[in-house]
Amino acid sequence: MQIDIFLQFLLFFLSSVGGITLLILAFKNSNQSLDYEKIIKNLNEQKQHNLDILEKGNKTVDDIENKILECKKELGINLFKRKKK
Repeated sequence: MQIDIFLQFLLFFLSSVGGITLLILAFKNSNQSLDYEKIIKNLNEQKQHNLDILEKGNKTVDDIENKILECKKELGINLFKRKKK
């Protein structure tokens, strides 16, 4: 007798979980699917943009370093620090 009641509750629980799952799948908005090609394209564009900014920054740093070396030469300062042994 108690096994029958337990099995009825178990069946009710499983059917309610299945029903909720079906409702969720039925009302899920399918228009919000991910467009992986668009995401990859945007990431590649952002990467290229960041590389361009980095390249411009590196050129600016190189120019500044060259100007510093020229000024050090004119002032007679050692260009590079020598390690003492």
